[in-house]
Amino acid sequence: MKRKAVFFDLDDTLYSGFPEGDAEGFVRCGQYAAANCGVSAEAFTARIRQAREDLKVVLPREPEIHDRTLVAQQALEAFGINPIPHAEAMHDLYWSAVFDHMIVRPGAADFLTELRERGVKVGVCTNMLVGIQMRKLCRLGLADKVDFLVTSEEAGRDKPDSPIFELALKKAGCTPAEALMVGDNFTHDIIGAHRVGIDGLWLHVHDEPSVTADFPFLEAADFYQAADLIRSALDN
Repeated sequence: MKRKAVFFDLDDTLYSGFPEGDAEGFVRCGQYAAANCGVSAEAFTARIRQAREDLKVVLPREPEIHDRTLVAQQALEAFGINPIPHAEAMHDLYWSAVFDHMIVRPGAADFLTELRERGVKVGVCTNMLVGIQMRKLCRLGLADKVDFLVTSEEAGRDKPDSPIFELALKKAGCTPAEALMVGDNFTHDIIGAHRVGIDGLWLHVHDEPSVTADFPFLEAADFYQAADLIRSALDN
């Protein structure tokens, strides 16, 4: 069956550098706390990181776990500090660090353009809050190269749960067999897509061992190889 749409994860799929930006972002929050709240930078950095992990336990697979303002609020409250004057500033500092480290994966921008020229719809299907992901796409110069964005905030659940993939299919106007999901997280992107009948292409760019599954999937070591595999999938 002819493929009508390709869905791409955003973070660490269409661009690289998120882990480095994430780490620096929390360091910047710690530096802010030291300068403005009388708290050790190292202690606050550790606490805000822990706050994110705590939220994952309290709100499993809920999009709110990605809200850095909420994470900052909980970390500030843990030190007995009123978060209202500071949490949004920490949110901005964190994301500025992420933006500073983002690099579009070589070949990605041109390939998105190619897909659209071939009449294939390009969707971004990503865990995160919609405002931040829109800002990333604009910053990366990819905003005009995609047909639609689906975030877990809009869908109500994080990948690998099904609602986000079902919403992507609805926006693309296609069936699962007519779509392909591309992402760097095997569980979130490939297993999640498979559960609703969408084939997956794993962008194996992290230092992780190969995986086996009881269903077929594609695997690429970089974006150029991924593009070649997608072209083959479109032609077959």
